[in-house]
Amino acid sequence: MASADDEFLPYLVCRRQGEQLECALWTLADGPRTLALFLTEESARRYLEQTASPEGWQIFQPQRDDLLKILEVTVAAGVLYAVLDPHQGEAKRIFDLQQVLRSAQA
Repeated sequence: MASADDEFLPYLVCRRQGEQLECALWTLADGPRTLALFLTEESARRYLEQTASPEGWQIFQPQRDDLLKILEVTVAAGVLYAVLDPHQGEAKRIFDLQQVLRSAQA
């Protein structure tokens, strides 16, 4: 079981689309779309600056419960992985979102 010290609260790049929150996605080399997570606000800002149309997108750091809800909705939408700090075709780490949610519930 993970302790509070083992957890981190990543930053997300998101925008409102009507009543829904849309978060930035990143595509792995073999095709699956992933949720983009960022270790720092600066890393999220660099990612946002590299996008073709950054208008309307915002950077925020959700609290743990809100983050878990976002991950649940993301998995329900068919996005099963997240990547940490994706930039220029690479990401620091890939997370299996279903495993993350199982661990959080344990």
